[in-house]
Amino acid sequence: MSILLTDPTFGAWVFHESGTSPNALPCPFEAPYMPTATTEHLLFCCKKTLDCVFLARSDHSELCRIPTMPAISSLCVSPCGRYLYELSSEADSVHTRHIASGELLYASQTGVFPRMMRLHPSGSSLLVAGGAVNEAYLLHAPDLIRENTIQTKSACFAADFWQGGLVLVCAGQGDDIQTIVYSLSPNAVRPKKLIDLPGQPGGLCVCPDGQTALLSTPDGLMKLDLTSGKLLWNLPEWPLCMQLRCRGAMALVSETLTGQVCLLAHEKPWLARILCSGDDPQACFC
Repeated sequence: MSILLTDPTFGAWVFHESGTSPNALPCPFEAPYMPTATTEHLLFCCKKTLDCVFLARSDHSELCRIPTMPAISSLCVSPCGRYLYELSSEADSVHTRHIASGELLYASQTGVFPRMMRLHPSGSSLLVAGGAVNEAYLLHAPDLIRENTIQTKSACFAADFWQGGLVLVCAGQGDDIQTIVYSLSPNAVRPKKLIDLPGQPGGLCVCPDGQTALLSTPDGLMKLDLTSGKLLWNLPEWPLCMQLRCRGAMALVSETLTGQVCLLAHEKPWLARILCSGDDPQACFC
């Protein structure tokens, strides 16, 4: 297992779980961010030039660059490797681009300041949290035709697919902001509340078992059983982590308040190590 990291200070690197020295990648950007990986490519964006560069996994040679929107908050690559899906929190929209040509094929408006998008494992649909509006959107891929608009009682900041349908994380308004987690089964009309947590919501990632999820609030990084709505553990040293990724038994925590990237075992969270510190490091499995 390897990990792709980007940071404005040190550029782009690949870390190896084996403990061997990390490899610096050729990075043509001053401000790389949003690392993403496929079976054939390593890719990341630039905040200044608004480009996305694709590198070959085999020899890290540059294959192509394609345009991106400003303030990319999520990137997904289709399982077939033909399409790149971009979510912009500034343009409030999703774009589908053809990777080989960089051509913009489809676009769809999605919410206000949306910051999270997930691609279904089948590649057939995209789930986008509406951000500052009380909605989430299910879009057909790659043409971005809206299949469903999911109404929530408060602003929807994160969303993901799980074994029981969809999981939605909202910011409830009242005397104090609360994180409210909902589940929506395929045949249900309204989302079902699973749990209330104090403070604003951070990141979300459904674990590979499809029944549990990692989420973050000001109280820390937590693991939630999506069937029962019970918290399984909490790490208070990782509040408001915005990027959470899982692969197998491991989880990556980045875009943290401390500027660190952490690799941990989500079944045994005390088994953790800091991979790096930087200005704004982000990471993904590759």
